[in-house]
Amino acid sequence: MMNRSDFLGSAAILSLLVLGALSFMPIGLAPPLESPSPAVTTPEPGDAEGWAPWLEGRLRPAPARIARPLAPVDELAGYSLVGLVEVDGRTLAVIAGNGGTRSLAVGGMLDGYEATAIETDHIVFERDGNQVTLRLAR
Repeated sequence: MMNRSDFLGSAAILSLLVLGALSFMPIGLAPPLESPSPAVTTPEPGDAEGWAPWLEGRLRPAPARIARPLAPVDELAGYSLVGLVEVDGRTLAVIAGNGGTRSLAVGGMLDGYEATAIETDHIVFERDGNQVTLRLAR
């Protein structure tokens, strides 16, 4: 004769066998009314590779985009044009700054800037595509 624990053990094993067999059976579903939307690739909490780029993008703000080019830094701010002189048909600019005064012709260099033009009231310097103009004070 079967005792109670033998009966319960047999019933449990039989239930597991029936449920296991049923899990392999296809379940008939009605076809969808419209085509399925594309899968959304939302990272799951356990998906470390999916979370890493998402989290990195949230923790580090996006770099700012430059709306317009920045003005070059005026590296000749310590200099001023104090006068223009003509010597032997050449125009020279008299520049004060950096503890002294010096004269400069077109093609001359001042702190890495080349003098490219001398006009009646200003001198133009250029370096690396940046232009700096020193004007006579009036």
